[in-house]
Amino acid sequence: MKVLQLSNKIPYPEKDGGALAINAITEGLLKAGSEVTMLAMNTKKHFIDIASIPEKFRNDRHLIAVDIDTSIKPLAALPALLTGKSYNLSRFQSEDFSKKLAEILQKQNFDVIHLEGLYLAPYLPLIRQYSKAPVILRAHNIEWQIWQKLAAKERGMIKKWYLTKLAKQLKKYEENVVNLFDGIATITNQDGEYLKKIGCKVPIVNIPFGIDVASYTPKESKYPNSLFYIGALDWLPNLQGLDWFLNNIWPKIHLEFPKAQFNIGGRNMPYDLRKSKYPGVEYYGEVPDAKIFMEKHDIMLVPLLAGSGVRVKIIEGMAMGKPIITTNVGIEGIECTFGKDVLVADTPEKFLEAVCQCLADEKLKQSLGQNARKFVEAFYDIGKTAALLLDFYKERILQRQ
Repeated sequence: MKVLQLSNKIPYPEKDGGALAINAITEGLLKAGSEVTMLAMNTKKHFIDIASIPEKFRNDRHLIAVDIDTSIKPLAALPALLTGKSYNLSRFQSEDFSKKLAEILQKQNFDVIHLEGLYLAPYLPLIRQYSKAPVILRAHNIEWQIWQKLAAKERGMIKKWYLTKLAKQLKKYEENVVNLFDGIATITNQDGEYLKKIGCKVPIVNIPFGIDVASYTPKESKYPNSLFYIGALDWLPNLQGLDWFLNNIWPKIHLEFPKAQFNIGGRNMPYDLRKSKYPGVEYYGEVPDAKIFMEKHDIMLVPLLAGSGVRVKIIEGMAMGKPIITTNVGIEGIECTFGKDVLVADTPEKFLEAVCQCLADEKLKQSLGQNARKFVEAFYDIGKTAALLLDFYKERILQRQ
C-alpha cells in the first residue's frame, strides 16, 4: 500500500509526544510492508537541519520537508480575530507547502492520504483536486478543547478572552470540516464519541498510540524514590500543570521527604522555570535520550490540568514499568484501572497523598509498575495498532471505488 503522510512538523528527534505519535504510525505502516512518503513542514519552532537527520530515517519515509514560518505574529492575529477565522489554522497555511503537495500528487498515485492532525485540514481541497485516494484524518486530540481548558485556568482577563476566542474559532472549524474526510482515526474512544455527538457521519475508528513494546525494558532505577517529569516545555498545558504542582504540592512533599528529588526534563525550558528556586528540584532541560532519563528515575509525575488526546509519555513510562501519578486529564484516553495500573488525583491534597504513598510504600510502587507494563503489552503494541489502521484504510479504499 502506498501512503502519503502529511505532517505539520518533522517528527525527529522523537523527544515529544507529537513526534512519537506521528512516528508510531509511520513505523507501524513500514513494518507492515507499506510504502510511505512523508511531506512535513519544517517550522521555525521545531526547525531541524535535514542533513542532521539519519539517512535511514529519511529514506524509509521518503521524507520531503518544506520550510514554513508558523510563528505567532500579533499583527496577523488581529484580522483573524476580527473576521472570525482561526489564526491557529492560518499559521499552517503555506503557498510553498501547497506547491510541493500539488507537485507530489501530480507525479505519484497513492492508495491513501493520511493527515496528521487538524492543522493539515485546510489542504483538503487541494488534495481532492489532484487525487482520488481516500483522505484519513488522524485526530491526535480534539484541538479546541485544549484551548478551552487553558482559558478556564487562565487568571489574566485579556489572555483568558483571547484563549476563549481561539477555542471557539477552532470548534466551529472542526465541526464544519469533519465530514469532509473519508475516515477519521482517533487516539481515544472519548474523542470518537465526541465527534459522533457533533454530527460526524464519516467512519471513525479508534487506533490507540502504539509503541514497539519490546524496545522498552523495565530496569531498576539508578536513583530510588526519585520523582521525575518529562515533556515538551514549550507547550502551555505542560507548563501550567508544572506550575500547579511546584507551587501547591512540591513544598509539602519536600517537607515530609527532605531527601526526595524532583527531576524535570524537557525541551525549550523557559528561563523563568529553570531559574526558579524550589528546594530539591533539578532542571535538566532537553535530555539527550528520554528512555535513559526515565530509566534513571523512579516515579513518573504527570500533573496535567488541560489537554486532549493521549499523553504519549505516560504510555512510554508504563512500558518501562514506572509507577505513574497523574490527573484525570493526564490519563484521558488510556483505559486502565485506577489504583491498580496508575494513581490518579485532581486536587493538590489528593496528588500529595498519592505521591507520599508511593514514596513510603515500596510494594505499592512495584505493583503499579508491573501492572502498568502488563497493560501496555496487552493494548498498545505497535503491531496490533498498525493492523487496525491498515484494515481501516482498506475499507475506505473499497468505499471510494
